[in-house]
This record gives sequence, structure tokens and C-alpha cells, in this order.
Amino acid sequence: MVVKRRLRAGQDRQLGPPPAEAVPPDATCPLCGRPLLTDASTDLHHPVPRSRGGREAVPMHRVCHQKIHSVFTEAELATTYHDWNALRAHPAMADFIRWIARKPPGFYDRSRHTQARRGH
Repeated sequence: MVVKRRLRAGQDRQLGPPPAEAVPPDATCPLCGRPLLTDASTDLHHPVPRSRGGREAVPMHRVCHQKIHSVFTEAELATTYHDWNALRAHPAMADFIRWIARKPPGFYDRSRHTQARRGH
């Protein structure tokens, strides 16, 4: 299943799992260290956002990727938190990593995002 997200100026971008060749068979998430799967639970993350000139993209769990973008602005990611060690050391991310470490590699908490959209 392919999901579309609205971008500026009415453009559509298709979201889905990264290409299979982007996720090596023995790859681990650079944030939480759990194994990566080549399915819809994996995203590509730009440590320096593309809007700030970033080109490098790394595969990681979708739930980890969404947590990063829920905590940091693109400016913060570009200037300070593009380094994995700095990212892991932030208190909110350290708490998240401890929590997510007990979840299976394909875990994705859809309910958290649904409630946030409803304003709860």
C-alpha cells in the first residue's frame, strides 16, 4: 500500500518502505540499535534535513524516525542533532530509546499519532 502526503504547492510525494537495496540484510537502526526489516516499518532519514542542504539518507525504523521529527526542528537537526551520539544523549530521545528497546523490530504505534491528530 502506498501513502501520499501533501507537500507545498499541491505536490504529492509517495511514502512507503525504502528500496530493498537501501536496507542491508544485517542492518540495525542507527538510533535504537534494533534490527531493521525491509518492510513498511522502515523509513529513510536525512540526518541533515534536505531543506538545510542534507544529502545523506540512512534507513531506520519509522517509529524512531517520527520520534526524531516530533522532538526536534529542522534547524536543530541541521546544527546540533545530526550527530547520532548527540541525538541519543538528548533526555527525550534517551527515554524513547529505553522504551522502544523492548519492542519487536517491526513495532509501529499507530494509536499515538491518531490521538495527536484528534487533539487529545
